[in-house]
Amino acid sequence: MALDALSRYLEQAGDRAGWRRIVDNSWGPTRHVNGHHEVFPAYHPTLSVGDLFELYRAMVTSRRIDDRELMLQRQGQAWFSASGAGKEAALAAAGKVLRPTDPIWGYYRDRTLVLMRGVTPREMLLQSVGAASDPASGGRQMPEHWGSPERAIMTYASPVGIQCIPAAGLAEACALSEKLIGRGRYPADSVVYTAVGDGTTAEGEFYESLRAAIIARAPLLVHLMDDGFGISVPVSEQVPGGDVASLFRGWPNLTVMENDGTSVRDSFDAFTRAADSCRSGRGPVLLRSKVLRLYSHSSTDDQRKYRPKADVAIEVEERDPLLRFARELIEYGFASADELREISRTIDAEILAAVDDVLQAPKTDVSRLATNIYAWDPPRAKAAFAAATAGRPSPRAGQTLVMADAITACLEELMTALPQLVMWGEDVADLSRGDYFRNPGLEGKGGVFGITKGLQRKFGPDRVSNSPIAEASIVGRAVGWSLQGFLPIVEVQFRDYLNPAWQQLVDMVATLSWRSDGRFTCPMVIRMAYGGYLGGAGALWHSESANGPLLHHPGLRLCVPSNAEDAVGLLRAAAFSGDPVCYCEPKSRYRFRDEFMERKYPAPDFVLWPGTSRRYGDGKDLAILTYGTTTNLCYRAMQALRSDGIESRLLDLCWLNPLDQEAIRAAADECGLVLIVDEDRRTCGAGAAIADVIYRDRALRRRVDVERVAAKDCRVSYGPVGERAILPQMEDILRAARDLVKLRPRR
Repeated sequence: MALDALSRYLEQAGDRAGWRRIVDNSWGPTRHVNGHHEVFPAYHPTLSVGDLFELYRAMVTSRRIDDRELMLQRQGQAWFSASGAGKEAALAAAGKVLRPTDPIWGYYRDRTLVLMRGVTPREMLLQSVGAASDPASGGRQMPEHWGSPERAIMTYASPVGIQCIPAAGLAEACALSEKLIGRGRYPADSVVYTAVGDGTTAEGEFYESLRAAIIARAPLLVHLMDDGFGISVPVSEQVPGGDVASLFRGWPNLTVMENDGTSVRDSFDAFTRAADSCRSGRGPVLLRSKVLRLYSHSSTDDQRKYRPKADVAIEVEERDPLLRFARELIEYGFASADELREISRTIDAEILAAVDDVLQAPKTDVSRLATNIYAWDPPRAKAAFAAATAGRPSPRAGQTLVMADAITACLEELMTALPQLVMWGEDVADLSRGDYFRNPGLEGKGGVFGITKGLQRKFGPDRVSNSPIAEASIVGRAVGWSLQGFLPIVEVQFRDYLNPAWQQLVDMVATLSWRSDGRFTCPMVIRMAYGGYLGGAGALWHSESANGPLLHHPGLRLCVPSNAEDAVGLLRAAAFSGDPVCYCEPKSRYRFRDEFMERKYPAPDFVLWPGTSRRYGDGKDLAILTYGTTTNLCYRAMQALRSDGIESRLLDLCWLNPLDQEAIRAAADECGLVLIVDEDRRTCGAGAAIADVIYRDRALRRRVDVERVAAKDCRVSYGPVGERAILPQMEDILRAARDLVKLRPRR
């Protein structure tokens, strides 16, 4: 263990230097040299002796917990650990410089920083042993995944770099919160800290986060801890030229700083300069700390397999930040070896007591594992909606509108009622920020389908703005804004182009509430045009449904309107649900005009809350279950079936998560025949989830026949002939319905 070198040094050092500590830093320590006093420079002009001891205690505590976690694993009491050994000096300095209210959203090497922020060894060890009382996640996350709202520690995650874009978004939101909403959760002059290793700089999301922070001149402090390795791969094989900082020098409006991360003094100075730069409005800072990796990447790795033993030994004996700081404290006269040994003994006793305590703590409560997946609280959501909309008329109420115009009107109403509502996406603004001020006479765009047209002109460029073509940034930034108290309604132009944001969506957005055991939530709405039926123009990257993959990830809500009226009711519900909601808009129906699609704009109190469905007809021969684009096809099919003497009913499910299970079972029970129509593919499509509601009811399973019409398990082809061959058509629905009815006599 690296601590052995520190222990040997303290045993050998004793008090042989004979120096005396001078508490007044302005004079610096002194010692007798050749019969007279020699005055040494102060260790640091702004760090008191008490500060130095605080830093040392945090560093030693961090290393001791690293060692204790490894021991617990050997004893079968813990199952994983990721050490920060070799990085303690830089992290302790960061913890000293940052304010207690500055949000920190780093990665799993940050133990020393988190200790400086106030997380206790006991709290960390509760997570190590998977205790139900783990205050960061309720035992749901691995060790080193901290989170503490009261300490401004955002909940940590495993995928490297996943926090970078949300941290950039949070920094943007902090800087604008005073202007837009008066006060957010974190002060307007906050610096947002995030951290990565040198290997993480290969991740595309890392680059996106820097671009977003630079464009917004956001107060983001990116701590790059460069220990020369990405697991077993040396930096020379990861970075062109082997110098990771060189990749970012010369980026416009990005301040790049370098630091000896094994030195407390150098690190304190570097973080002071970095934080001051961020707070001054000069934009983001990338601070590269050259640190060490004294232990293996994690407890599942063994660096002895790929690093010469001598290399690690040299780092331990000559550059270990703990050993270096201990030498400085003694040589500068601030502490004796006995005092430092006593600090170690005290820390050991504290950790041993914490271990004894946490090993008695009940493990993860499995009865609670499915709680806090969602934040949806019906009474709270309905009360918030009533309070925000009370006395506010709907100017368009009663007007007959197509879906596109209804969505635009609803967005305008919501932005008027909710000052915390902000929007961005590709092309969603009327004009670029520059043209907004320089050329206000331009017509403006307002989205590729014109849905957001006019909103930037009314609410300003701080609330409605364009984003780069970077879907991960669109979604990831929304997390940070949401945590500051905003409600982002962001647009991804097509569901087909959501995939670059997939990690942010399914590993960050969907899991935030669950993995923090409800301590953090990120309400937002992600608007996406989806689906085909536009005459074959789109092919596979503009014309697919792909709702099934969204349903696979707990934590995401999904709703799909089928007409203008429901589009308003669902959007109102999505905005107040408290959850991240994917709001998929059937683009072929944006401006479709017929008796089903065109509806009157609803009254201000019309809301289709999660789990709501809409029923058309009350026939008992057949129940047709569908949603979104195919609802219009099914409505027309229902009328055609009536001419055959088949009386059916149509259930438009509206919400695919949560499904209206009661209405599904009731339709199946009353009709006995169920036809599920789904624009998504058959395998793992939304239709499978709908059918499962019936199959899970044993009584219904025995007496209800279910048939499905879905897209073929093939990508959508270009041109009208190719599209029609893949997507369900009305003749497919009619054929399946008639065949199903033939199975049994009508009621």
